[in-house]
Amino acid sequence: MKYFTEKGIEFSKIGLGTGRFGTRVSEKLSYQMLDYFLEQGGNVIDTARNYYEWVENGRGKSEETIGKWMSLRKCRDDVRISTKGGVRNEGKTFIVNLSKEALTKEVHESLSALQTDHVDIYLLHRDEPERAVGEIMETLQGISELAKPVLLGVSNWAADRVKSANDYARKHNMREIEVVQTWWSIASYTPEMWNDDTTTYMDEQMYEYLLKEQKIGMAYTSQAKGFFQKAIKNGYENVDEFLKKRIATQSNRKKLQEIDAYCLEKNVSPTGVVSGYITDNPLKGIALVSCSSIEQLQDIMCHCDEQVEKDFIEKMRGTANE
Repeated sequence: MKYFTEKGIEFSKIGLGTGRFGTRVSEKLSYQMLDYFLEQGGNVIDTARNYYEWVENGRGKSEETIGKWMSLRKCRDDVRISTKGGVRNEGKTFIVNLSKEALTKEVHESLSALQTDHVDIYLLHRDEPERAVGEIMETLQGISELAKPVLLGVSNWAADRVKSANDYARKHNMREIEVVQTWWSIASYTPEMWNDDTTTYMDEQMYEYLLKEQKIGMAYTSQAKGFFQKAIKNGYENVDEFLKKRIATQSNRKKLQEIDAYCLEKNVSPTGVVSGYITDNPLKGIALVSCSSIEQLQDIMCHCDEQVEKDFIEKMRGTANE
């Protein structure tokens, strides 16, 4: 397992995404994956208050599942919990509320569900552009005192909003945004890729800002839904039509060929290359992986120590956002 250290705390560069834990993924299987992830050296576990809220009794279920697991295993000190707040769902429609009242209530709920008095990373799950960034940062300072996170951050924010927030924080001697969670993988992105205008991806502006400021990128969909692994293993013609429609752009077809050739030349696995694009990146990153089976998680963990050369990462970045 690859790690980085921030403020004296060690974080694994692979993080376990738990969005479906306790709902689409049973409690038993959730525990099995959490156990295996911890045994293999992973310690970053990512959740959110509103995950699968559109499922009956889904709100908070992922946090509750993690909290029960940590209590049973008595392993709170061995893991780094990342959670997110500021969003409610009506069906799959996101309703963002970054008011002090709403966020304070959610933080108390998260800590209770997780059965802990602190989290290690706390993120605002979406932006609320009509709310002044100064007000949000003022509120976030109070949230920091409640949740006591090692790292503060945001998810699905544009680069200019992150910069404005941190400029405000510096001017007023506040804690800054240190982590940005966004779509980020070896795949090239297009605005239509996931048909969700409430999310963001790692565009060049965000990448350069985080790199310059030595902030942390937290990559969700870091495996690009397994497109490259499946295409190399089973043949492109056998990849399901959903993945083809969403990911098989001209740029990604070219990348598929280059990844395949790199794997053969360097004797590494496609999974190792896809993960390593984040974990060996010049930008300090955490590759979040969300799995529906223990076999998927095993494949990722078995190859997470493979190294990807910086020159290849830069080559892939060259067409990252076509």
